[in-house]
Amino acid sequence: MSAGNFFETKRKAFKLRTKAITTSSALTTYTTRVGGPGDEFVVDRVIDVTTTDGNNITITVSNGVFEGQKLFIVFLVEGNNETVTITPTTGAATNLTAANGYTLLKWSNATTGWVEIKASAT
Repeated sequence: MSAGNFFETKRKAFKLRTKAITTSSALTTYTTRVGGPGDEFVVDRVIDVTTTDGNNITITVSNGVFEGQKLFIVFLVEGNNETVTITPTTGAATNLTAANGYTLLKWSNATTGWVEIKASAT
């Protein structure tokens, strides 16, 4: 794909992409994937998180490019009182503290960053 392929970029940007993460002592951080320099979008669309006993995770959310991009993070299964911390490069951090918690983030602009438009920490 060439950097100027508008239609391929849009197809990839709007396709639902789910990343499943199960924490471990070796996996305690994750950074959202981004497209190539010519793509200009965050590849991850949905992140499903399962924690294991005692292994918290911090998810760093890269900046978006186009206003309206969304990212949905779901805390599916809690091992034993773990926390999922979501830290945007630009925007306010949030925590998920129990199974079935979720946050829906929307990219606003380079100044405001990611904005939480709906959430449940539970």
